[in-house]
Amino acid sequence: MPRFSILLVDDEKEVHKLLREFLEVVFGERFVVHSAYNGAEALEKFEQLVGMGQEPDLVLMDLRMPVMDGIEATRRIKEKHPGKEVVVLTAYSKEAELVRRAIEAGAKKIISKSIGYRKVVEEIGEILKI
Repeated sequence: MPRFSILLVDDEKEVHKLLREFLEVVFGERFVVHSAYNGAEALEKFEQLVGMGQEPDLVLMDLRMPVMDGIEATRRIKEKHPGKEVVVLTAYSKEAELVRRAIEAGAKKIISKSIGYRKVVEEIGEILKI
């Protein structure tokens, strides 16, 4: 059974906990979730994983975070790794300007946190073709 790696970037610890739990409930032990709590930390963690030969299959990026926001972090990841899939997971999916800027930065898709974690996990499964 293939295993998938996700880099989850969100400043709310509860999001990390809940996403891990829902991924395990829906897909069992098929995911390794790496955590970063702001955009700058995400860049560092991403490069660290790449350096260890463990490049994440997917980056889930929040938009509004301290230190560096998700738009800038997405832009920087896509500059260095243009083929990497970055998906925005945000509570601000109805803010058209933020969404536009995220897409321009290279985000493949925007997923609203408001759809609930089970639906978010189903979306992840569809993106990764599980």
